[in-house]
Amino acid sequence: MDNINKTKTSLAKFEEFFSTVYKDEVMEVLEKYPEERTLVVDYENLEMFDPDLADLLIEKPDEVIAASQKAIKNIDPLMKDPKLDIKFKNVSNCIDFVNADSKYIGKLISFEAKVMEAKEPKPILDIAVYECRGCMSLREIPQTINSSLEPSLCPECGGRSFRLLQDESEFLESQLLIVSSDDTSKSLKVLLLRDECSFDLYSMGQEVRITGILKSFSSNYGYEYFLECNLIEILNDSEDSEYDEYGNRNSPEYRTWQKVVIDSDRVCQCCGGSKHLEAHHIFSYQNNPSYRVNLENGIALCKWCHSKYHSYYGKDASPKSLIRFLKRFGRYDG
Repeated sequence: MDNINKTKTSLAKFEEFFSTVYKDEVMEVLEKYPEERTLVVDYENLEMFDPDLADLLIEKPDEVIAASQKAIKNIDPLMKDPKLDIKFKNVSNCIDFVNADSKYIGKLISFEAKVMEAKEPKPILDIAVYECRGCMSLREIPQTINSSLEPSLCPECGGRSFRLLQDESEFLESQLLIVSSDDTSKSLKVLLLRDECSFDLYSMGQEVRITGILKSFSSNYGYEYFLECNLIEILNDSEDSEYDEYGNRNSPEYRTWQKVVIDSDRVCQCCGGSKHLEAHHIFSYQNNPSYRVNLENGIALCKWCHSKYHSYYGKDASPKSLIRFLKRFGRYDG
C-alpha cells in the first residue's frame, strides 16, 4: 500500500513539475512528437523542486520514471497520448565504476567508463501480441527487458496455447555496450534503448558518462550485472584523444595508411564483411612508433571485429594475438 501511495504522489508531483518548471521543454517535445520523443530533465532542477521526489527517483527509478511518463500523458494539451523517454542528467548518485555492485541493484546510478565493445543494434520485443490458438482472440503483453512474458490463460475460451504474432507486435531498438575502466579489469554490460542506439556513434576507448538502473540477470554462471541505460553522454568525440601521447592519428600520413590498408584488403580479414572497415595495426601502435604508418603493418577489420579484438587483447597488439583471434573468431586457416 505504501508503494501505491508513493506512486500516486510521484504522479501528482511530476504533473506539477512538468506543468510549471518544465512547461516550455515539455511543449517543445510534444509539438515534435513522434519524430521527437526524448525529454531530458536536469536532476538538480527536480531536486530543487522536490527533494523527496528526487531521492525517490534514485531509490525506485523504475516506478518513478514510469510515473513521470504517465504525468506527461495526463497534462498533454495536444492529446497525442505520447510515449516519451524521460532521461535524467546530473544525477547526484555518482559512483566509481569499480563500485557498481549488489548494493546498487535497482537504483539509479551514474559513473564514467570507457567503451570496450559496441555490439550491432538489434530489435527487441516491447509489446508482444499473442493469438489464442483456440478462439483466435488477441492479447497484448508488455515485455520486460530481461525476460519474455507470455499469457498463461485465454480469458475468452480458457485455452492455454498461444502463438506470437511478430507482424502485429511492437519492437524497439536496442544495443549492447561493454564498458570498463583503466582502474580495474571489471567490465559491465550496458543496454541502450531507442535513440541511444547507433551503428557508428560508439567506438573502443571512448570515454562516456552513463546514467542508468543497475540490474541483474540469470546466466549459466549464476547472476550477472547489467545496466539499463537511461542517459549516455560522450565525453570525448573519438578514440584519438586516448592515444595523443603516442602520436597524431590525424596526420595526412596516418590517414593515407588507413586508406591504403582498407583499399588493399577490401573486406574484414576476420568475418569477411565489407561494411564499416577499419585499419588494424599488426604490431601495436602504442609500442612500435616506427611501424605506425608501415603499409605491411596493417590489415582491415570491420568495426565490430576490431572492437572485439581489443576487448580481448587490449592495446598491445601483436602478430601472435592476431592469429589466435582469427583462428577463434574468423576464417583464418593458416
